[in-house]
Amino acid sequence: MEFTIRPINDDDKQSAAIVHYESWLTTYNNLLENNYLKHLDKHQFLSTSSLHNTPTLVATVRNQVVGFISYGKTHEIKASDNWSEIFDIYLLEEYQHHMIGYALMQRALELSYPDDITLWVVEQNASAIRFYEQIGFEKTSDKKTVYFGKYYNEIRMNYHRNKHEI
Repeated sequence: MEFTIRPINDDDKQSAAIVHYESWLTTYNNLLENNYLKHLDKHQFLSTSSLHNTPTLVATVRNQVVGFISYGKTHEIKASDNWSEIFDIYLLEEYQHHMIGYALMQRALELSYPDDITLWVVEQNASAIRFYEQIGFEKTSDKKTVYFGKYYNEIRMNYHRNKHEI
């Protein structure tokens, strides 16, 4: 499958927001054990999704946005001058397992050089954790609680440059 990875532009923001929304529904459908997704307000989700002001790359197939990754300097880790963070990575379900997510992640890692990288993932999201581990991220003992209709743990995963050469 041919795809392109490029910086987001203003024309892409609504499409990326739709990818975000649709990916949320498919990703968390089996993880969230409540009616949270049924009550998710699509209009509100789309309007807040497109408000992010962080570096973002989109993946396109036949000029359609099918995924995106947002990244940048982290605000959470002390000595954050040496750390960047993957804030979001979402890919429409039908485009998963075609190396597009891997390409998005690799490009964000390249653009974040020389920083180490951190991200947060819902602890029950085993497929995402496997994906991040394949890239070279490692689980840490850091956890935080998030609320999606009920409380869930997110775990921090880190990618250390000294263990991986780009």
